[in-house]
Amino acid sequence: MLKQLCFVAFAAVAATHIEPVAAGYLDENPDEVFSDVYQRLGIGLPPNVARDPYVWILLGELKREPCDQKSIENLALLLDKMGYRREAAEGQYGFVKKCGQPVSALHRSVDIFLKLTDYAKAVEVADEFIRRAPTNHNAHYLRGVALAGAGDFRRAIVDYTNAIELFDSDRRKMSSRVFLAMAKAHAELGQFCDAAGAILMWVAIDPARNNTDQSQKIIADYEHKGNCGSAKQLQKERYVLSGQKNVVTVKAEINGVRGTFILDSGASHTTVRSAFADRAKIPWTDASEVVLRTANGLAKGRLTNAQKVMLGKLEATHVPVIVQKIDGYGANVDGLLGMSFLSRFDVQLAGGYIEIRTRRPN
Repeated sequence: MLKQLCFVAFAAVAATHIEPVAAGYLDENPDEVFSDVYQRLGIGLPPNVARDPYVWILLGELKREPCDQKSIENLALLLDKMGYRREAAEGQYGFVKKCGQPVSALHRSVDIFLKLTDYAKAVEVADEFIRRAPTNHNAHYLRGVALAGAGDFRRAIVDYTNAIELFDSDRRKMSSRVFLAMAKAHAELGQFCDAAGAILMWVAIDPARNNTDQSQKIIADYEHKGNCGSAKQLQKERYVLSGQKNVVTVKAEINGVRGTFILDSGASHTTVRSAFADRAKIPWTDASEVVLRTANGLAKGRLTNAQKVMLGKLEATHVPVIVQKIDGYGANVDGLLGMSFLSRFDVQLAGGYIEIRTRRPN
């Protein structure tokens, strides 16, 4: 198939009278002909590979047009097919560093390094991806995978959190892979209840689709390992939906400190003001920074954990919380109770009410 691809491509070029044979691809030394191209891309190719007719043509294009995005894409695809995957990945990385675009080449480069299990290099390229596209959720997910592969699970969890927060479409379309990866990272750190929480968050996004026997088994396994299963006694709280946007404001306690919060099932994480976090002794000043989408645009916060969150008779422990310095919740409101808390329970909206109750054991 590869020989057919090269033959067809070569024939197509010959038909346009470019006449690659006249360039001497069988006679000249490719290391000399394409030395500038190799230096820009940060690669080297064996002479027999460079002399492949189609490879020669693409290298020639990049010699004439150093920032030809189509040429680097085609060259990377061909080198990948020929088994020179590292050169394909390095070439795309080097191209973007020299030409500034396209960031999609960095995505492809990270993918290849991950397949090569070169996690250190994958992290390096993903760092560049995020530097150039800081709000790209795929960039954060890929760096999370690379960090997890390198054994840095704490930083991986931060990137998975960013990937979830920065998803800029209907979250019901999100893949389960980021939640499964986050759960695995928590489990590697011995945080089995947090691992279960990641899958619970995934289920809560679209229960009709995601609440499957498989997802429930994963949750049950993590909860068993962490001794953090569903409450044996049924507890529930019920609130009236009010206003056009059905905003519900409730009293809740975090680490024993009472505050006023908005129930927000559309928010991935529970978020609190920094002043409230200080009162509730939530450690946050040295926590990792994350970026999240809010009604007012992008905002920064610090990802940490609250030891205990209580909403009436409902209780959850080790709840992921994002602490923000901004004042964006409204007057006398201390934060939002998002899905990092609400996903621990069954939440139903009907008849002008929102009812939150303990999950029944599976």
